[in-house]
Amino acid sequence: MYFHRLLILLILMLYLVVPLVIDSWQSIDAPWYLPYIIWLAIILIAFLVERKRTDV
Repeated sequence: MYFHRLLILLILMLYLVVPLVIDSWQSIDAPWYLPYIIWLAIILIAFLVERKRTDV
């Protein structure tokens, strides 16, 4: 059941972040590392959600 919660979280993050990544790639003034920071944040959130899971 926890896997579904993580999967829903990742799909929601993709839905929210992909337009930002596309806009930042098209923007001239955006730093080159901005997409990497966004994906790092997604990975950290997924890690924290998974870490709270208890194996029963």
